[in-house]
Amino acid sequence: MIDPIDPYRTTALVDGPAGRIAVIDHGGHGPDVLLLHGANRTALDWQALLPHLPGLRLVAMDLRGHGRSQAPADGDYGWASHLADVDAVIQALGLREPWLIGHSLGGMIAVRHAATHPGCPGIVDLDGFGSGVPSLYPGLAPGEVAARRAEQLALYAALPAVSADAGELLARARASAKRLGWAPDVEEAGVLRSLAPATGGGVAVRPAPSTLPALMAPIDGWDMFAEVRSLRCPVLLVQGGRTPELGHLPGRVRELTEALIAGIGRELAALRAEAGHVRAVSLDRAAHMLHLDEPAVVAALVREAVLGDARH
Repeated sequence: MIDPIDPYRTTALVDGPAGRIAVIDHGGHGPDVLLLHGANRTALDWQALLPHLPGLRLVAMDLRGHGRSQAPADGDYGWASHLADVDAVIQALGLREPWLIGHSLGGMIAVRHAATHPGCPGIVDLDGFGSGVPSLYPGLAPGEVAARRAEQLALYAALPAVSADAGELLARARASAKRLGWAPDVEEAGVLRSLAPATGGGVAVRPAPSTLPALMAPIDGWDMFAEVRSLRCPVLLVQGGRTPELGHLPGRVRELTEALIAGIGRELAALRAEAGHVRAVSLDRAAHMLHLDEPAVVAALVREAVLGDARH
């Protein structure tokens, strides 16, 4: 059982190009590791992995506009801006060529970091495979992919941004965590870390759902699988192999998601057949939030990647 944690815990505030970046330095001895969460999550997402990651110096950051990190005034969530934030944290905390471990959007940022930093020793990307190239959607024409992706973004961007009652959000988070087998206290803390007072009363979720198109814009036209093949450092890709719950989605968006899952599976199978620097693993008992579904298993893979490399 994970002990309750401070939802606002921050051990450093780093000056980034868009404002302050909230950082949690978990300490530890061993290779430096920087942890990057996914969209609409926070640095607390890694809490369940911490007991399983001895032998590493672990640092987690809130991405811009998430958790306790400031949002960019100009709405810039492009790759270059995310990478500048990562560089600012690495420099401010004196991290020495850290491994980057990222989930979803954070995993994609890790890939982009490795592509632009020749000294990067390696990365782990947890279910962050991109979705912006039509070839990832077998059975759907490019125009159809574009139309359905626009529908998908509009669906999520239209979700409510303000709640009159924070207690309702917290109760919902705890109930969801219990249903999924996650730690309710940690999930509740993550929600608290993401809330801010709303103009006119109530609480606002950070980032607002309307931010999603800007968060996803860098993915358009970016082929993650082509990029990892071009990297020179070790890469571990970990997929949540359990089919997510899709019944609540509109039919066209559900079919889009099903096609993407098939396309990603095809690409990962191709990587497994290649003898190269990329290792691809699928966890059958985990879905997209695989580091919360199977924290001990994911942590073991991370330690094997980082410490196995460090021994050579």
